[in-house]
Amino acid sequence: MKLHELLKKTNDILLASEIGYVGYMKSDGFPSVAPRSFCTAPNMIHSYLSTGSNGNLAKAIVENNKMSICVHSEGNNITMIGTAHIITDMKMKETMWLDWFIEHFPQGVQDPNYCLIEFKTQRLSLWVDGESVEVLMNDIMKVQSNCGLLCDTCEYQESHQCKGCIAIKGQPFWGTCPVSSCCQDKGYDHCGQCPDMPCDLLSGFSCGDDAECDKPKGSRLEILKMWK
Repeated sequence: MKLHELLKKTNDILLASEIGYVGYMKSDGFPSVAPRSFCTAPNMIHSYLSTGSNGNLAKAIVENNKMSICVHSEGNNITMIGTAHIITDMKMKETMWLDWFIEHFPQGVQDPNYCLIEFKTQRLSLWVDGESVEVLMNDIMKVQSNCGLLCDTCEYQESHQCKGCIAIKGQPFWGTCPVSSCCQDKGYDHCGQCPDMPCDLLSGFSCGDDAECDKPKGSRLEILKMWK
């Protein structure tokens, strides 16, 4: 399975996940794991969780913000390794508040025990569809094209000695790429920066004709959402 296929499957699993198993280091030097509910659907870049301000997790993050989150679904295992920090911005805490939090924080968003944690992924450790892969987020986040296409997905790169979509400036061997031209005319580095994404033109390339579109369909759209 190519990288873009693994990432699409990974993101689909994460979007359907409500609970992650959080790994962190306690003050006694021993690791601990605890289940936590996501405040909103997680993605490969960052996740939001809530916990008690006086609890073990919040205290541990203050001392050592290195953390991991594991999601398991139907034999697939996604482990995100990265760093966490406590969000104090009240507007963000209001945005991430869920109605059932009131059971744990009776004073609502203003409850001093309501602690919001943002986790940022630095590395992915994946076991998806029987394949084991380690992926650095820096590699994924490097913009490779205007349209979200990853070079490893292009069947013509090696045969035509292509240096990549950014290097060739939207002029592949077959002619001028209309998606790249549109993106460049608007002054964007990639389509994810455009407020109209996904437009009909981009959707046609990504989800249109079965023989020519992304496999799986919509793969480059997921990449663009991350680059955004």
